[in-house]
Amino acid sequence: MMEKNKFCESEDFERNIDKTPKSDIIFKILFGDQKHPRLLIHLLNSIIRDPHPITDVEIKQTELTPEFVGQRGVRLDILAKASDGQLINVEIQKYNEHNMVQRSLFHCAKIFSGQAVISEKYENLKRTICINIMNFKLFDDLRYWRKDWFSDSETHERLTDLLEIHFLELPKIRKIPAESPMLFWMEFINDPFSDKIKNMYAIEEIYSEAKLAYEKTIADPEVRELLRIREKADMDYKDAMARKYDEGEKSGIEKGIEKGRAEERAKAHAEKIEMAKKMLSDGLDVKLVAKYAGVSVEEITNF
Repeated sequence: MMEKNKFCESEDFERNIDKTPKSDIIFKILFGDQKHPRLLIHLLNSIIRDPHPITDVEIKQTELTPEFVGQRGVRLDILAKASDGQLINVEIQKYNEHNMVQRSLFHCAKIFSGQAVISEKYENLKRTICINIMNFKLFDDLRYWRKDWFSDSETHERLTDLLEIHFLELPKIRKIPAESPMLFWMEFINDPFSDKIKNMYAIEEIYSEAKLAYEKTIADPEVRELLRIREKADMDYKDAMARKYDEGEKSGIEKGIEKGRAEERAKAHAEKIEMAKKMLSDGLDVKLVAKYAGVSVEEITNF
């Protein structure tokens, strides 16, 4: 058993810990564990909606090592390989770090190109799908689900089905009834005890299986301790970011003040030069003018 952090034992802290599947710890246990692959299969089919549904998945290693020295490695939340060979990455993102599109493109390209290590023939490359489930609004419109691929800019004809990216925004579904399997899963990830889905657990066996797996997961002391540690890490991260923001804001104010002061100094110096020029025009000695005007001889003679 892990040693408990004393800070984490307070009731307020315990109450504020996110125990929903929006936590990547819970999410990966429920959907990224080979112990109950049916949950992942049902989730994937509800989103991808392919004419040929996924029937089996193999959970793959989520650490994608760099192919060359100096390249960046990738750690994924879930990477699954379907029985037909297609690769599917599922990411749960709790906070907006303002790089979601770029990150997903990078992941998709990394997974797709990584197949070349196994097969040197381009025609053997399998379809790669990246699914991003986000606890924040990424786009300005009201659509909660986007499905993107390469297509012609004029005809919108799809170039290929080998690369596909999905973006699902959880905040946008909160007022939408859970009338489809995908909306059930999105609400389940939001809150497994939501009133919107409480009657749906009796409709399908897979839903009740998900609820039981979730309740078992959050009851596990080891998992709860991991959640405490993660929550503490998240709090430390947000606190560090807030301090950086405050320091940056303070620095910005100081820079603004310094810029204003510099402008005032430049203006005052220009006025001195102008005054010195007028004094020279009256026939006064250049060295004397420079001395009392507080400028250099060069500044008032080079005009």
